[in-house]
Parts: sequence; C-alpha cells; structure tokens
Amino acid sequence: MTVSKALQKAKTAGIVRISILPELRGGYLRNLSREARLELGLEDLVLVPGRSFEGMAKADTNENVVIDIAQAAAEYLDQLLVDSSILAMSGGTMMRSVTRFLRPTKMLPHLNVVSTIGFVEPHTTEGDANMVTYELAQAYGGTHTWFCAGAFFPSISQAQLKDLSAMIQQYPMVKKAYDLYEQASIFMMGLWTPSTNDEVVMKGILSQEQISIIEKQQPAVDINHWVFDAQGRCINTMLDPSPYYLTGFEIPSLKEKIQTKGVKAILVAGGGPAYVPAIHAALQAGLANILVTDHITAQYLLRLAVRRKGVQEDNVSTHSFLQEDEYRQSLR
Repeated sequence: MTVSKALQKAKTAGIVRISILPELRGGYLRNLSREARLELGLEDLVLVPGRSFEGMAKADTNENVVIDIAQAAAEYLDQLLVDSSILAMSGGTMMRSVTRFLRPTKMLPHLNVVSTIGFVEPHTTEGDANMVTYELAQAYGGTHTWFCAGAFFPSISQAQLKDLSAMIQQYPMVKKAYDLYEQASIFMMGLWTPSTNDEVVMKGILSQEQISIIEKQQPAVDINHWVFDAQGRCINTMLDPSPYYLTGFEIPSLKEKIQTKGVKAILVAGGGPAYVPAIHAALQAGLANILVTDHITAQYLLRLAVRRKGVQEDNVSTHSFLQEDEYRQSLR
C-alpha cells in the first residue's frame, strides 16, 4: 500500500510515467525490424524497445533507451568479433558506453582495434576514440592502435590537401593506423547531431567562424566531424577551402568499402527525436549497413523511407520532406 501511494504521487507529479513496451522478442518488433531493414537497405537492424517522443524537445534523449541501445550494440559486437577481426572505432559517448557494457564471451588475442580519429583535445575526454579503442582491446586481450595525431588541421585548399594527406599518412606514428583502415573488416561508430556544435566552440576546438561555414550548408549529421547534409552529401568535401582538414579515417570512403569490400559498418544511435534525421542522413550517405537503435526511431526512419520512395516516384526532390517544419509535423 505504501509503494502504491508513492507511485500514485509520483505519477501525479509527473515524475513517473507508465507505458506499455513491445516485448523484445514479440512479433511486432520482429516485423518492424524486417520491414525497416528492407526499406532502409540494411544488412541487419537491431532494435530495443523505445519510448514515445511525445512531449520531448528535439534535442532531448531518453537515457534509459540510450543505455539499452549501447548494451544491445555491445552484445551484437561480441557475437560478430572473431580472433582475426580488425575493428575500427569512432569516438563519442555512445561508443564509450558500448565498451562499458561489453561482456566478452571469448578471448581474442589476435584482435586488432584501431581508432578512426586522433586527439581532439590535449587530454583524454569522455568520448576519446583512442580510449574507446584501448578499453575494447583490453576487454578481449587484443591489440589496440591509437591514432597518434591531432584530429584537426588548419583550413587548406583542395589542391594542397592531397600533398598534406600523403605526408601525414607516411608519418611512422600513424602509418600503422592507416594500414589497418585498409584491412578493417568491421567499423563501429556513433554520431553527433548538429545541436552539439556549441559545445565544440565552447571548448575552443573549432571557432564560431568555422562552425558558421558548415552550418550554412545545413548539416544533418556529424561522424568524427565529417559532416553530411540531409541528402547524404559530405559538406567537408563540398567546400573549397574546407573550414578544417581532418586526419584519421575518411568517413565518406565507408560507402565504397561497404559496396566493394563487404565490410560491416555498424551505426549505433537513437533514443531521441534529433537522431531520426541524423541517422537518415548517414544512411543516405551509405555509411552503414547495420543499425542498432530503438523501435520508435526505427518507426520514423521507416516513415521517412516510405515517403522518400513516394516522392522519388513523383520526381520531386527528397529535400522537401526533410525540412524542419515537416519533420516536426511528422513527430506529432
């Protein structure tokens, strides 16, 4: 009786909500996963029960759902890895969560794990890709390879970029990482939504001027600071000069690796409204063939995919239904 009264008070105060979630192995999630996987052109789609976006601000996330997504990604990765695997990891808090939820079922002494981006700050941060790489390799008794260079270089023209890139790739401290990128069979990455740009400026990583140049191109998703618009076009390569040059693995090349080398590129994201257009843009760019997310996010992604197909059949630009007003309308 005491617990019942306490729960009722909490519901009245808006602290507690009671909702019915689909059974993880139930028919609904299986059917949704199959339909969304086919419509989105994915090799695999892993879903966890989500929570309704109703009443959430666009930038909000449900932390319980995010935890469930990270746990599911950790379990999926554990099943996928073998002793000969070469795994390339991005940075971000989601990737750090994945490493924390790892429960290795085997030791993999010949596993190689490599960071896809260098140091963003002069000290370790929560989402440091190099630390993610280290922790994951340690969990399996494998070998980690840091990308021992700064992530950002000053703005340069496309003409200068080729020479600088070649020079960096031959630098002994980072050459091994570049060699592993070519051999990697699995890539796992999180993403950032454009709303996180303010934090990058506040930390002094990029200037407001650099961010403003990117924002004029209407970015939809950021992976390792490679930025893409709603149609999946890489903004970094569209600008000459680009506001900054990135070392490490070139995220846009994932599309070719998926198509020609059959690599498994796993995108782990979801738990809030802002992730729907961000994931959609990443899939438009062909950057992932495996997605780990929640079922609410998958529902909206499926809706966008179906609408996109209908728009294309009518010979209308796909950009129209991804505009902010229409997207917000679709969430109501």
